[in-house]
Amino acid sequence: MLLKSLEFFLAVAESGSFSLAAQKMYTVQSNITSHVKKLEEELGVILFNRNNPVTLTNAGQQLHSYAVQMIALHNKAKKIFQEGDIDPNETIRLGSMETTAAIRLPQLLNQCMQQYPNLPIELQTHPTRYLLSAVQQGEVDCAFVASKYLIPELYSLPVWQEQLVLVCPKQQTHFPDVAKLAKTRFIAFRQGCSYRHAIELFLNDHSVPPSQIMEMGSLDGIVSCVELGVGFALLPKSYLNKVVEKVSLTCFELNTESAHFITYLVAQSPETWGTNLKQFIHFIEQQFELKVA
Repeated sequence: MLLKSLEFFLAVAESGSFSLAAQKMYTVQSNITSHVKKLEEELGVILFNRNNPVTLTNAGQQLHSYAVQMIALHNKAKKIFQEGDIDPNETIRLGSMETTAAIRLPQLLNQCMQQYPNLPIELQTHPTRYLLSAVQQGEVDCAFVASKYLIPELYSLPVWQEQLVLVCPKQQTHFPDVAKLAKTRFIAFRQGCSYRHAIELFLNDHSVPPSQIMEMGSLDGIVSCVELGVGFALLPKSYLNKVVEKVSLTCFELNTESAHFITYLVAQSPETWGTNLKQFIHFIEQQFELKVA
């Protein structure tokens, strides 16, 4: 059914006349008649009693209810897109690395909710590689990922710069030497995590063969393993600063290029964004007007 046909149908129903409906819709009567006829053929019913005035049949009364709703939804959708309004029925699927979700997002999302209280957001955490694929495939709308470079095929907004630190058990009082690094396992997230790749870069910087890596699914799990002496880890300094009083760890700063990552907000190209995603990304852009170099 064409929206124009439904608009003409409603005009006839409201005016009780094909000729008056034509005047109201600024068209000729034959156009109104043609559209109504097509509706009747498509639905297999007669919509009007052709009396004077024209009245709705039982089938016409039934269609009238649907037509009003369909036109209202059409107008609502048009208004939302034209005016950029928040649509409370459309959820933004936001992806994030777990470290970013734990450190950075609570305050940011709280500020966003204060500005846009009706903006629905669903957060899911995954490694960077998964998130990049999910954005490209349209499985998430946007995501916070770690990278050393812009992602050219995606909209990429630099938002935070993270410095990784070497995290060791409390009894490790000095920076571990090459021999210690070579025989110590590292605790990390699963494959696809940018910070896991940083372990390989870090060891390569120190001419140490790739270490055995034990996978953990959460930050708490990684920290607990390091506390117990299971191994070392590389984690953002911003995270350790938040938990320093709650954990028993020793942290060593790293001065190598491998220790620095930028967190980007990535999404598909702007012409694909709905109004909610536009509002959310515009909010993020406002928060980070001074882009990370």
